[in-house]
Amino acid sequence: MKDFQASRYRDQDFRYFGQDLVLGTLVKDLKDLEVSGTELPNGEIRRASLCVIVGDNLGSHCVGGFAENFSTSSFFCRFCEIGKKVFATDPLSTGPVRTVQSYNNNVLAEDLDQKKGVKFDSLFNELSNFHVCNPGLPPCIAHDLFEGIVSYDLALYIKHLVKVDKHFTYVDLNRRIDQFRYLGNDANDKPLEVNPSSEKLAGHAVQNWCFLRLLPVLIGDKVKNSNENEVWQLVLQLRNMVEFICAPAISSGQIAYLKVMIEDYLYYRKKLFPDHPLRPKHHYVLHYPELTLKFGPLIRLWTLRFESKHTYFKQCARKLHNFKNLGSTLAERHQLLQAYLSAGNLFPPPVVIEKGTDFDLADYNDDIRNALTNLNCQANTLISHEAKVKGTTYKKNMFLVLDQCEEGIVFGKIKAILLKENSVYFLTECFSSVTLSDQGLYCLTEKLPKRLCCVSQEQLLDYYPLPMYKLCGLSVLALHHSFPSLE
Repeated sequence: MKDFQASRYRDQDFRYFGQDLVLGTLVKDLKDLEVSGTELPNGEIRRASLCVIVGDNLGSHCVGGFAENFSTSSFFCRFCEIGKKVFATDPLSTGPVRTVQSYNNNVLAEDLDQKKGVKFDSLFNELSNFHVCNPGLPPCIAHDLFEGIVSYDLALYIKHLVKVDKHFTYVDLNRRIDQFRYLGNDANDKPLEVNPSSEKLAGHAVQNWCFLRLLPVLIGDKVKNSNENEVWQLVLQLRNMVEFICAPAISSGQIAYLKVMIEDYLYYRKKLFPDHPLRPKHHYVLHYPELTLKFGPLIRLWTLRFESKHTYFKQCARKLHNFKNLGSTLAERHQLLQAYLSAGNLFPPPVVIEKGTDFDLADYNDDIRNALTNLNCQANTLISHEAKVKGTTYKKNMFLVLDQCEEGIVFGKIKAILLKENSVYFLTECFSSVTLSDQGLYCLTEKLPKRLCCVSQEQLLDYYPLPMYKLCGLSVLALHHSFPSLE
């Protein structure tokens, strides 16, 4: 998938000139794509329509015509018409769902209360197959969860565990954060130390996600009677909720379960910390189950990919030292970069093997031969300890989710990686596991009778490789996200 720059403008220009002047040309081009389409080199006409507009809450409300001041506006949600007072007294409630008709009525209303937080009719609603209330403005879980709920709530829970329950100190926690050996992909997202005087975590979205996932490994052994500690259980509830929300694939049964989890979490969050009011982002997650049914897994619609693009523009702006007509300059620089990248391979190949060597089955023992019986690897097969498949790096000694049984999840420890005809296979050592309910982790118990097995990357229950950590002498794994077979 390629991304193209369609428009660039400053926030103050949008507020001063209005949406017609700033977005009019873009909407006109989108209308032309809907009606006339574009002609391909073979003469075929392809038409296209706008599906969704991805952005953070402020950006989505800005282009959608909704109120942008979340702290003072009486109506702060673009998905329903809940009032701020109702949310304060009953955080589990949602208002009437916004529809195209209700949105149009709000636009025409003259009384402020009747407008229900709608400021103006979005220009994008002129498109034939798009409306902001269809819905067309999905949430961004990076901003709602990891820079919102997780950032503030986890800091609140840690403060309680430190100052009220006195299970550990900030010095203990920060020392472990700093000295902990992060493995696999976690090494790229090392969390920041927790500031005792701050009401939120200091890290970026992926750092806070990593911190939430690994918190039981980092400090779980310090929490006494963890099964009976209500605040610690709230931490685990938050972890479990995030696992489901961030799943790249989710079943309808899991979505129903997610709805229950979210309501339980918000109920106990308000009950245990009544002096710390819930934020609008707590309300937004109530809509996640229904939005997942409409948009699919919400992890596919977060804005972090575009934050990376934004970083490029910020670096250019700093290096230019010239802010006259900056939008035009940045647009030109971006297109020059795209032209340069398009001159070669814009994307790497789907499979990259590191230091692969020819594989000869005769060089290995009977256990390995038996595991590879169904894989005809006599010729044109490479073996390696590391491979990158569609951007995901797999290395020897990482763990994969292979199966699930009544006792728990079956994990496979990667012993070798095989490449045959552009297909990747993993030779794994199989382990059973049990759930550590007081820590939200999976503990490896024993090797299974069928010790070695070979599995294709395309047949994995979950594509994401997991590193193994030690907790009180136990070998434990922290899931990155849930997967459909968990229901």
